[in-house]
Amino acid sequence: MLQGIFQGVLQSVLVAWSEVWWIVLPLVTFFIFWDFWLVYLHIRFVKAISWKLLEVKIPKNVLKTPKAMEQIFAAAHAPYSYGILKFDKYWKGKEESWMAFELIARAGESHFYMRLPKEMRHNMEAAVYGQYPEAEIMEVDDYLDHFPEVLPNQEIDISGFEEILRHENYLPIRTYLEFEDPTEERRLDTIAPIMEIMAKLRDDEQLWYQLVVRPTGEDFKKEGEKKINQIIGTESKNKSDGIFADFGLGVTLGEVVRAPFEHPGSAVKKKEEVAKTMRFLITPGEKDMTEAIEEKISKIAFEATPRFLYVTKQGSPDPGVIAAIHGFIRQFSTQNLNSLKPDGATTTASYSVRGMFKDTRIRWRKRAIYESYRHISPSEKKSVLNIEELASIYHFPSAAVSTTELEKIPSRRGSPPSGIPTIDD
Repeated sequence: MLQGIFQGVLQSVLVAWSEVWWIVLPLVTFFIFWDFWLVYLHIRFVKAISWKLLEVKIPKNVLKTPKAMEQIFAAAHAPYSYGILKFDKYWKGKEESWMAFELIARAGESHFYMRLPKEMRHNMEAAVYGQYPEAEIMEVDDYLDHFPEVLPNQEIDISGFEEILRHENYLPIRTYLEFEDPTEERRLDTIAPIMEIMAKLRDDEQLWYQLVVRPTGEDFKKEGEKKINQIIGTESKNKSDGIFADFGLGVTLGEVVRAPFEHPGSAVKKKEEVAKTMRFLITPGEKDMTEAIEEKISKIAFEATPRFLYVTKQGSPDPGVIAAIHGFIRQFSTQNLNSLKPDGATTTASYSVRGMFKDTRIRWRKRAIYESYRHISPSEKKSVLNIEELASIYHFPSAAVSTTELEKIPSRRGSPPSGIPTIDD
């Protein structure tokens, strides 16, 4: 009996398939081809990029705040296209360009790098010199060339993670402005914790911090404005309020139905009165949130990927290093707004992987995050940070950071003062 039922169901499926295969099969084939086509366009775009690695050496006793770095990030937004044309995007494979700011600790020294397409070199050099005239920028050999293309291996082990926003993109994290003080002695440098971590690394350890940034548009700004309107009780105006709006009557269908009993304008007045009342009913926390959202969406922003890698010999990792990095990121967290958290899909920590084949899966995660670092790959999870937030989590240290392991320019460059006495030969 069961065999007969099975044969009947199978026959029905075959009959249905014979009727619709000419529709379903082309659709399935198209979507599969489309996915492969997008992957091909992305690979072609990435391979066409000519990357340059520039090391930035800063002078000692820099008194500038992260506000200077904020202007450098603003310059990095220059290549933004304000919307790529569909033809260029899906046929030519054009994408918004990106770059990376890196901080590397190795051999007892810390180094700042900019990894960028060669077309952006002059723009970024001008931006850095504009804020740090005494800085030195030079193209250097890639330190990644001293490492194999695949890690971990039998000699070298790595661990790491990427950071993403915990909540919506329009909610800000804690920025450097909350750490500043008019008195220089009381001013805190948010980059100091990670510099101290790097200063205490052993000779067989390296710590890599990579911040990948890609300019983005105003989508997060619109989301923030919508949230503000929701909090204060107002709604954005809709251009097509009702079926009669297109005919220029200025009333909605509901107002027409209620017209014999209520003047159409009275409903609008009631809505305005309710909105005004709601503005006075918001709590202090909601007021702080709206002000924070307005502050964040007022500045240009990037899709940002903070990425950390800890490189050491097999069998000798120090778990305290990863814990200290988490502490560095935690200082930018707030309970009522937003914070950065490790991306559970990229972290190589043992607690993040459960189930079967745990060791193999952790090894594959390590390999994946190492490849993402080498290829300067932006995260698929788009966390949006504005230039103020970026300058908080990455900037050149000020004079408050006095670690001796940071390689700096020993003295200012400059010509002799005018009028100095000379001796003729």
